[in-house]
Amino acid sequence: MDNYYMAIQELNSWGEDEQFYRGYYYAQKKGKQEIYLQLADEQEEWIEFVTDPENIHAHETEDMFFQKERNISIIKHPRYFPFFYHSHGFFEIVYVLSGNCIQSIGEDTLKLQEGDYCMIAPGVRHGIQVFDDNSIVVNILIRRSTFMDIFFNTIRNKSHIAMFFIGSLYKKNRIEYLMFRTYQDETIRNYVLEMYMEQICLDDYSDRIMCSILTIFFNQLTRKHGKTVEMKNGSKQYNSYQEEMMNYIMNNYESVSLRSLAEHFHFSEPYCSKLIKEISGMPFSELLTSIRMQQGENLLAQTQLSVENISDRVGYKNPESFIRAFKRRYHASPSQYRKNPDLYTTKLISSTQKLKK
Repeated sequence: MDNYYMAIQELNSWGEDEQFYRGYYYAQKKGKQEIYLQLADEQEEWIEFVTDPENIHAHETEDMFFQKERNISIIKHPRYFPFFYHSHGFFEIVYVLSGNCIQSIGEDTLKLQEGDYCMIAPGVRHGIQVFDDNSIVVNILIRRSTFMDIFFNTIRNKSHIAMFFIGSLYKKNRIEYLMFRTYQDETIRNYVLEMYMEQICLDDYSDRIMCSILTIFFNQLTRKHGKTVEMKNGSKQYNSYQEEMMNYIMNNYESVSLRSLAEHFHFSEPYCSKLIKEISGMPFSELLTSIRMQQGENLLAQTQLSVENISDRVGYKNPESFIRAFKRRYHASPSQYRKNPDLYTTKLISSTQKLKK
């Protein structure tokens, strides 16, 4: 309990950046922001944030927030930090430890209260407002490959988080965010605080422990608060057949074919193909390739397996077929991607966003 108290105290403490942003916020209200900035001319980075926030980090990459070989990053959102829209190539969970905040996602404006968690998909424009002394908001940032690894290995089921993952990456009208209201559940809160404390450790074990805690956090969140879920997407929810079909494909992507999928659900192949196109906006073969490439991307980023082994694991018996498919998607070979995954993932997300506009 003492450790949790210490973590909360640290998160409540005022950083120099927060004090600067707070001063600017109130100076601006009085129309004296120019005078305030002149007095603070040594704080060049902070001044840039308050004068032109939209143009600094409109799209944020993983290497801006994650230490090398770390999969999760937990950052307090500075109080009074200027509101601006941005997007990034990783998953984010916004958690209100105390007080409240305003979260803008696309065209939606959400008021989050203490104990609320909002998961935001990669590539989604969003911004946050925390303009009071007593609200503490924590950002849990998860590498895209790490989220994929947790999904493919531990939460590949019918949970809301699993459907969020599928819907954010593979659904025609993607799921932009998923929100849980935990009503100040201390058990769930403490998982976040434990990850925060592990992050401070920075020893050889802390990253693996954080990933393990995150997996438990996801499952407990769904178990205890699944009924509170609020989800935003651009179309109707899946019906039961659509849910089952997507789950079946995700669980059998290594070997599934349109014929085996149709036989499993007792549909004709043309009807099955039509359903897949309605759900994902892609033909079956394109959807399957996309899923296999995502898992290949994950294995390249998270393991030292050879390209041949990865090819076999994701369902390609011929490594050359895997390499060709990978190059078409990422405009890089698997070996090139492994050297700089963040670069190619960011390019992929940017090109995908342009196609959807």
